[in-house]
Amino acid sequence: MGTEYIVIGNGVAGTEAAKTIRKRDPLAEIKIFTQEHYPFYSRPRIPELLAGTIALDTFFVYNREWYDKNKIQLSLNSVVKEIDSGNHKILLTDGSNFTYNKLLLAMGSRGALPPIEGIDTVKGVFTLRSVEDVMAIRRCATNAKTATLIGGGLLGIEAGNGLRKLGTSVTVVEVSDRLLPRQLDGEGAATLQKQMEGMGLTFILDAKSKCIREKGHKKILELADGRIIESDFILVSAGIVPNIILARTAGISVNKGILVNDHLETNIPGIYGAGDVAEYKGRIYGIWPAAQRQGVVAGINMAGGHEIYGGTVPSTTLKVAGIRLTSMGDILSEDNGVEQIKRTNPEKCLYKKLFIKQKRLVGAILLGDNKNASDLAQLMEKKVDIENHKEEILEPDFNINSLLK
Repeated sequence: MGTEYIVIGNGVAGTEAAKTIRKRDPLAEIKIFTQEHYPFYSRPRIPELLAGTIALDTFFVYNREWYDKNKIQLSLNSVVKEIDSGNHKILLTDGSNFTYNKLLLAMGSRGALPPIEGIDTVKGVFTLRSVEDVMAIRRCATNAKTATLIGGGLLGIEAGNGLRKLGTSVTVVEVSDRLLPRQLDGEGAATLQKQMEGMGLTFILDAKSKCIREKGHKKILELADGRIIESDFILVSAGIVPNIILARTAGISVNKGILVNDHLETNIPGIYGAGDVAEYKGRIYGIWPAAQRQGVVAGINMAGGHEIYGGTVPSTTLKVAGIRLTSMGDILSEDNGVEQIKRTNPEKCLYKKLFIKQKRLVGAILLGDNKNASDLAQLMEKKVDIENHKEEILEPDFNINSLLK
């Protein structure tokens, strides 16, 4: 009998872990349980699925044959009710139970609902996390002319653009005084906003939402200052909440996420956490590259290896056709020791900025031209001394690779 591995969640973290375990342990029994109705798909591409620019059958990363070939048992529509760590068992809501030697918690997260009166009772208010969400929104959008989007972050703007492509007129309401408050500074955000307005999106910034109610078929969003926004449906994109309830009731240490160490193990030996549900050194990354790497590290360690997870440089790219934006590292630091170097060209919607601390690159904003993003990420990860070249790095003809040798 081989080692029994169970993975809860079939997102990128859970799937990468299963794949890694299989490589290292050909005889192991690997089971994945997920509430999802579909095999593993690329969550960052959900706005494209919403827009209809990719078809559902091309959306999946792995099909059923892949699981069969790798001898990974995938159970869809399966809700784990309880983890019995004392007996190394999980219990499902249908009454069945399964034993494990090693367990990975990769349940991901759900869309956060801000404290707005009526947000969870009024029909026609959606979040966008899963294929089912896309189906529901698309059904609603077929007869809709207008939509209100609460949240001007990365996914919000991508979703808003997706709705625009469906022919819906979109108003984005953002509580911060700028778009992408985590990825852009004021000047960069203003440049992006101008571009997005040119594409037909409307923005209301610095706007606190107070309540949502219905008037006939219309949804009414009332702002704290009394302004009223009327539309056919509302999409909320206000961050994520890790799915930690299962872990907490099993006695696993949690804060905002499931607490994990350098090996991505929880406080209970043999139980690991990875992806959006995991909290490492006070941080929940909520980005695909971090979840992918955590899945690999967890898989190696579950299969008897000793791999250290050292964190991931946060990097996000806005996926909206015609707009090139990558933001990486720490761009919101209040530290006086951070030097900033920028290049702008408002006519071309170009805004590039480097953030340098102790001769090393700690953050970058690339709007309008992000072709050097991966090279800059390498400079950050390898902590290269860029002091002598800091003024040239943003020049179009500078070869960043020469600094990486």
